[in-house]
Amino acid sequence: MTSEIAPKSRVLMIGQGRYDLETGALTATDGAPIHLRKQSADVLAVLSYRAGEVVDREALIRAVWKDIATTDDSLIQCIGDIRRALGKDVIETYPKIGYRLVAAAASADRPTGLPHISLRLIAAVGAFVLFASGLGLWQSSGSGGFDADSAVIVPPRIVPDKTLAVLPFVNLGGGDELQFFGDGLSEDLTTDLAKIADLTVIAYASSGDFPQAEVGFREIADNLGVRYLVRGTVRHSNDRVRINVSLIDPFEGVSVWAERFDRIRQDPFDVQEDVTRAIVDALSLSLKANVVPSRVATDAYFMLLRGLEPLREGTIEGNARAREYFEKALELEPNYARAHAYIAVAYGRDMMFDYAAPSQRQSVQPGLQAAIAAIQLDPDIPNAYFALAILNLAIGENDKALAAARHSIQLNRNFAEGYAILAEAAVYGGDLEEAREAIQHAKRLHPHHPARLDWIEAHVHLQLGDAETARALLEMTVEEAPGFAAAFVLLAATYAELGEHERANSVLAALRAQRPGFQVEQFVASAPFASEDRRQLLDDALQQIIRD
Repeated sequence: MTSEIAPKSRVLMIGQGRYDLETGALTATDGAPIHLRKQSADVLAVLSYRAGEVVDREALIRAVWKDIATTDDSLIQCIGDIRRALGKDVIETYPKIGYRLVAAAASADRPTGLPHISLRLIAAVGAFVLFASGLGLWQSSGSGGFDADSAVIVPPRIVPDKTLAVLPFVNLGGGDELQFFGDGLSEDLTTDLAKIADLTVIAYASSGDFPQAEVGFREIADNLGVRYLVRGTVRHSNDRVRINVSLIDPFEGVSVWAERFDRIRQDPFDVQEDVTRAIVDALSLSLKANVVPSRVATDAYFMLLRGLEPLREGTIEGNARAREYFEKALELEPNYARAHAYIAVAYGRDMMFDYAAPSQRQSVQPGLQAAIAAIQLDPDIPNAYFALAILNLAIGENDKALAAARHSIQLNRNFAEGYAILAEAAVYGGDLEEAREAIQHAKRLHPHHPARLDWIEAHVHLQLGDAETARALLEMTVEEAPGFAAAFVLLAATYAELGEHERANSVLAALRAQRPGFQVEQFVASAPFASEDRRQLLDDALQQIIRD
C-alpha cells in the first residue's frame, strides 16, 4: 500500500476503512460506520493529518491528552484500537521515536483545517520535538495512564460449574531434560484458557503443585476448588511428540473429552490451539476471545519455556537464570514480545523481595525498558503490565502502578498476579475495599499462593482497622516465610495495635536476630506509601514499642 497523500486529498483509504479528514467519519469500505473511543479517534485524526510521516510519540500524547497527566501506554492502547479496527499494518512503529500512518488518497480536496479536532491539537503536533523515550514517560511525575481502564476493579463472580485447572503434563519419554516442554505446554494452555470470559481458571502456580498426577483427581479438584481438570501426557520419539489430553469431571468420575495429538516437536503451536479449542467445545462455552497462540521461531519458544522453570522458583537467583534464557530467546527472535515481558517480570519480582534494598534498585530501569518493549510489540500481554505495576510501585508512582495492575486484569480476568499487585498498590494509596476484594480473589485463583498474598491481605485489614484478622494472617505468614522481613514488621505493628507490646517486641527481636542492624523506622520510611496517613498508622503503632 502506498503512503503518498495527494496535497488536496480529503478522504484517505486506511487499511480496511475510509477516513474523512474534514468530518472525522470513519467507515468500512461498504459504508458501515467504524467506531473508536474518543482518544483513539483523536490519535487517528493526528496521524491522518500527517499521513506518511513519522509522528513523534510525545507529540501525540501532548496533542491528544493536552494538560492531562498520562503515560505512554495510553497512546499504545489507542494505536492497538486503530490496528484492530483497520488492520495491523496500517500503523508502522518506530521504536522510541513514534508512529507512521500508512494510507492512500481516495479523493481530492484535502481541507486546510480539521473541524473535528482542535487547532491546539494540530499546533501541538507540529511544534513539539522529541525529547523523551517511553521509559521516561513511565518514570515521569504525576498521576494518569490507562485512562480507559482506570475504574475500580470488581472481581467477577465465580460460577462453580465453570471452573477448571490444568495439571502439569506428565513426561513419558525423552528424559527429564524435556520436562520443560510439558510444563510449558501446561502453563501456556492455562494462559490461553484464562482468556475465555465465562471460565475461571486456577493459576498454574497452584495446579503445578500436582506433578505426575495419575489418581486422586477428586481430592485435587477439592484442593484447588474446581469442577474440571485438564490432564495430559507427553511422549517424545525422535523428532515427534505424542500428546494425550483429557478433560476430567472428577466428581462424576468420567472423562468428558479425550484426544490424542501427534505432531512434529518443532511445531508446538498447533497443539496449543487444537487442545484449547477442543476443551472449549467440550465445555460448551462460547469462544469469545482469540486464543490462537502467537507464532515465533520454535527455538526461541523452547528457550522461553526453559526460562519459565527457574522463574517459578520465586528467588532472585532463579530470576537471574530465567533472564538468561529469555535473553537467548531474544537473540533468536528479537521481536519476541513474551520474552521481553518475562524479562520485565523477572526484574519486577526482584523488586518484590524488598523495595528498599539498594541492590534491587538496579532492577527498575531495565525492567521498565523490557516491559515497554513488550507492550510496543504486543499491547495485550498482561505480564508486561504486571511488571510495570511492580516497578512503578517501587519508584513511588502509585497511580501508574494501580492503572497498570487494573489493565493487566482487563486483559486477563483470571490473572491472579494482577489482582495481587493491584491489592498491594491499593493498600499503599488506593481504594482499600478494592484492595480487599482483589487480594481475596487472587487467593481464590491461586489457592496454593505464596505467603506474600496473606501479608498483603493482612495489611489491608490492618489499614481497615481489623487488627484481629490481620494478626491471624500474619502469624501464618511468618511461620511459612520466616525470612520475610515485611511480615515481621507488620505483625509487630499489629500486636502493638492490639496492646500486646511484649509480643510485638519479641517479633522485632526475632527479626533483628535474623538481620542484624535492621532499622524499622527506615523500613517504614522507605515503603512506597502514596497515602501518608497509612504510613503514619504503621509508624505510630511501631513507635509504641520502639519507645518502650
